[in-house]
Amino acid sequence: DAEALLRAAAAAADASDPRPSLALAQLQLDGKDPAAALRTLHGLRSLSTSPGYVGALVALHERAGDVDAASTALEAALSAEAAPLALLRSGAQFYARHGRWAEAAALRRRLVEAAPRDAAALAALVVAESHVDAEAPPGKGGPE
Repeated sequence: DAEALLRAAAAAADASDPRPSLALAQLQLDGKDPAAALRTLHGLRSLSTSPGYVGALVALHERAGDVDAASTALEAALSAEAAPLALLRSGAQFYARHGRWAEAAALRRRLVEAAPRDAAALAALVVAESHVDAEAPPGKGGPE
């Protein structure tokens, strides 16, 4: 069957060529098996900081209801010193979507440092920081 052929192709492929594994993951998703697709995708270390790859991992983990695993996948990619701006932006949106404002603000700060003329990034940083301040206890940066 197609999955067995793709699994063999992925196993035989050079580690720098993710195409057979990506095709296998797509086939697994088409077959309604997101857990198998996640296992396949987690084996692709050559794409570890690619925004599309990381976005797919995060979306699949979110879809499975595992926000912590999504966060772990995101943090692994963001640990690279020169994380792509798109990845910083997506990461900040992920954390904001889940009410994790301190993490969202930290990524927005990195984004503003990398692109200081980005008015949208600065505005998003202000929003994230306001949520962090609102969550802080009185006298510790929160409302009095």
